Amino acid sequence: MGVIQTPSQHSDAKGEAPRRSAYGAGHFAKSLAWTFTDLLLAYYANVHVGLSAHQTGLLLFLSMAYGAGLDPAVAYFLRHAEGSRRRILQIQFLAGVLTAGALLVVFLPPVEGVGSFAYLLAALFFLRTAYAVYDVAQNALVSLLPANEADAHRYVILRQTLSAVARLCVAALSFLIISKTAPMGREAGLVAVIAVLIVATGGWILAWAGPASGGVERRSVPGLRLPRGAGRLLLAAAIHSGPFSMAARMVTFVQGAGADDHTGAALLFALVLGTLMGPIGLGRMRFEDGEFRAALVFTALAVFGGVGFAVAPRSGAPALAACLAYGVGLGGTMTLFWRGMSVAVREHALRTGVRTDLAAFALLTAVLKLASALSGGAVGLALDGFRAGAPATALALGALVTVGGVGFLALFAPRRFAPKLV
Repeated sequence: MGVIQTPSQHSDAKGEAPRRSAYGAGHFAKSLAWTFTDLLLAYYANVHVGLSAHQTGLLLFLSMAYGAGLDPAVAYFLRHAEGSRRRILQIQFLAGVLTAGALLVVFLPPVEGVGSFAYLLAALFFLRTAYAVYDVAQNALVSLLPANEADAHRYVILRQTLSAVARLCVAALSFLIISKTAPMGREAGLVAVIAVLIVATGGWILAWAGPASGGVERRSVPGLRLPRGAGRLLLAAAIHSGPFSMAARMVTFVQGAGADDHTGAALLFALVLGTLMGPIGLGRMRFEDGEFRAALVFTALAVFGGVGFAVAPRSGAPALAACLAYGVGLGGTMTLFWRGMSVAVREHALRTGVRTDLAAFALLTAVLKLASALSGGAVGLALDGFRAGAPATALALGALVTVGGVGFLALFAPRRFAPKLV
């Protein structure tokens, strides 16, 4: 049995700020681990390890598809911890320690006598297994920790902002890695720092595992039935994530003629800076007709920016501006569907007494990872054409981004009369 916590008039606000800080630190460390592999693994495998474009695409697809399948399975096996903040945080800490170790294994030099592809695939399966438990537990906190809907909105904004800050840090570190002359081995040193942060922040948030001070508790039971509206949000996330993440992965492969050219790193930095600006901008917005206008604004930015990058990735300042706009749109739209799921889960728990935090967020991350896996496999098919500047590849990338944006809006439109952004 779990508990649903509802705020009282005497809720201790002083206790909520440290709790949010601990949650934010943990999410930042988790985002560093995810972003480092998500943004830089393809470049590392293709350029530093020497895998072909097709092998790189296959590696991304197999590892991401495996991780996507794990999330619902993890949520099912952890269902008895549903609603129990302390048990979920204990699980998160242990899984975080394993994730830290697995991250180091991925970026260590391959074992002599073992093929690079086989080594990386086995190491990534280890990482995805540990990370799935770590991720499912952490994501459930988005609806478990907040005291009310307004607090849930603050948690989601905090989550997406710190995700973007983590991406910005990785983008800055990419200047040390994305270069024809960068020595192999730098990645291992960088992920060692990330591993230490994962363990340290996991211990910090575990210290805040108790119930909210002053909260009124009522019993709940774990459940697997999705909250109302969650299915549409999952489909919107899938259509959004696949095309958008494929275009983002191409950014690191834009290089000039010089051996120390950092064009790809600069474009990646601009894109990631935009993903930081998106959630911050959304947090300051107020719309009379709910979330749909925000979705329209951010989707338009993502589509125009993504198409602009696909058409002219080596155009200098215009490409930087396109990547920045693309990032702003991407950050804003991602925040919207994470917020939507958090609100749906909390309303479902208050209405029915059934907690679905683990199941709902596990399905959301599974959908995102599966869409990312498909786009990762497509990178292997499009990479050679993109590097060669083939018009057909540019047209295909632009069309994918446009379809993703239009599909996301079409599914998000029924939320036009959803709760206002406050």
